[in-house]
Amino acid sequence: MFPRGAFDAKTKREKRRRRTMPDAIAGLVHADPAKARVMAYFRRLVTDGHAEWQMLENGDIRLRFRTGDTYLLAKTTIIRIA
Repeated sequence: MFPRGAFDAKTKREKRRRRTMPDAIAGLVHADPAKARVMAYFRRLVTDGHAEWQMLENGDIRLRFRTGDTYLLAKTTIIRIA
């Protein structure tokens, strides 16, 4: 969809951190198979460079696509922010 690195000039350290982060976040949902499947799909989008996600202090996850769409992945809901 979008070539990697076409939208920003991040440092190698930030790119490396972004690659390891999906495993840490996706590993949080072992108990619910349906949620694990959805998170695996999001993880694939992040790994392929179409999105970035970040763990917030309250445990929620902010998922931001390269198109600018932003979602909040809460414990039981997904909320579109922008």
